[in-house]
Amino acid sequence: MNTDVTVTQSKKASAESPASTQATTEVAYLSGNFAPMTRETTAFDLPVRGRIPEELDGRLLRIGPSPVGPVDPAGYHWFTGTGLVHSLRLRGGRAEWYRSRFALSADAAAALGKAPIPGPGDGQRPVNTNVTLIGGRVHAIVEAGALPIELDADLESVAHSDFGGTLEGGFTAHPKRDPITGELVAITYEPGRPSLRYVVVDAEGRAQTRAEIVTPHEPMVHDVGFTHNFIVVLDLPVTFQPQSAPTHLFPYFWNDRQAPRVGLLRRDGNVAGMIWFDAPSCYVFHIVNAFEAESGDVVVDVVRHPRMFERDTQGPNEGTPVLARWTLDRAGGRLSERVLDDHGGEFPRIDDRLGGQDYQFAYTAHWWGDQVSSGPVYKHDVRSGHTEVHDFGPGHASLEPVFVPRSGATDEDDGYLMCYVFNAERNASDVVILSARDFTGPPLAVVELPVRVPFGFHGDWIPDRT
Repeated sequence: MNTDVTVTQSKKASAESPASTQATTEVAYLSGNFAPMTRETTAFDLPVRGRIPEELDGRLLRIGPSPVGPVDPAGYHWFTGTGLVHSLRLRGGRAEWYRSRFALSADAAAALGKAPIPGPGDGQRPVNTNVTLIGGRVHAIVEAGALPIELDADLESVAHSDFGGTLEGGFTAHPKRDPITGELVAITYEPGRPSLRYVVVDAEGRAQTRAEIVTPHEPMVHDVGFTHNFIVVLDLPVTFQPQSAPTHLFPYFWNDRQAPRVGLLRRDGNVAGMIWFDAPSCYVFHIVNAFEAESGDVVVDVVRHPRMFERDTQGPNEGTPVLARWTLDRAGGRLSERVLDDHGGEFPRIDDRLGGQDYQFAYTAHWWGDQVSSGPVYKHDVRSGHTEVHDFGPGHASLEPVFVPRSGATDEDDGYLMCYVFNAERNASDVVILSARDFTGPPLAVVELPVRVPFGFHGDWIPDRT
């Protein structure tokens, strides 16, 4: 393996600095595989066990927080760390290279001694939550008001982006792509703003605000769902409370006084016809998928947490999440719930060709909230309720799985599941490629990375041919 490490150490702290060491002993989200990596890495010709399917030509991207500079353990929140982007390049059955680069928000550029990148906005907030293709260009994205950062093929930050001046306000960390229309749909929110925006981004990367949704409080809304006719809007009791955050960078907390609800908005943005449903007392980061049943009901599958940011105000650690199905009875105005699985899975993915449509399989990574831990991946049959488990072994913990359909596949699970997996034995990470059909069988391939990929949030597979 030929490894070229680009050293871009923070001028104020390194991975081995006393400040970082002290922080990692005090806060779970700064220790173990949450601990920050403070340098960028480039490595070529990576070792592979097994065989990489030759049709996998492209890049497996992901992003997560990895703070550079001094960290105040008492005020640190996992969602606020500097964004570190990772990419594994596969081609012709080879693992050509791995790169990691910081998304250059203003604070990251200053800490790393780099020039600030151009573009609109002040760029002050870290961009650390998702990385995906928008308008044919790769963007790192985050919610709550910050603008996306456009990245080049080597992950270098190009510019802050408002999609050519078409984006009103900030964007979201979790847009959803409609495979039929090619549109990205999103719900955006900003601290201090009493309404949500329903935003649509077309295939060319032009944004349009289709609706302003007034809320009785200022909720945190990470994700969105969609069907052929509707947008699913979450309005749950995690709200903007800066008065409760004198020492915290993240001013969103549980709010017992706020009634949870879920809204159905027509995709044309007609707010006057919006329907609201009372929801269970809970918090949902992620909508797995949504679709319209033959009865006219709207089915919404979610990962439901019992609460959020009440006891643990530094990360999502309020009990075990469950996979649940919410059926929204449009005629009766009622929401009913059925628990599909209680293993404790998070970061759900599906075959994106079935977004907004009836589907059968979802994939999650283990997240056992009370223990702030991770582990195996799960394949959920949401029709039968059956769950398969792929355990990577002791000391191994998967991040978000990404499903890639096999070339020419017609069956929903005919494809590959690709995961960044922390390997405690090496104190480094692997990329593991599984057969989604032979889910419990041995991996098709394991690519050994030279460094850790810290626990983070989201990413995507960007094929060379789309």
